[in-house]
Amino acid sequence: MIEFDLNTNDAEALLRHARSYIPKTGDIREDARLADALEDLAEAIERSLTPED
Repeated sequence: MIEFDLNTNDAEALLRHARSYIPKTGDIREDARLADALEDLAEAIERSLTPED
């Protein structure tokens, strides 16, 4: 597990980039792995931004 200590503005900026970046390495498998990793990152950032009840 990786932990980040980001302020809200930085987390939101990283989230926007993770959601909008489209991998184009020229290797279909690498692009798919990177897309999956970015999706996981975006989901983790969204969870961290959502207040727990």
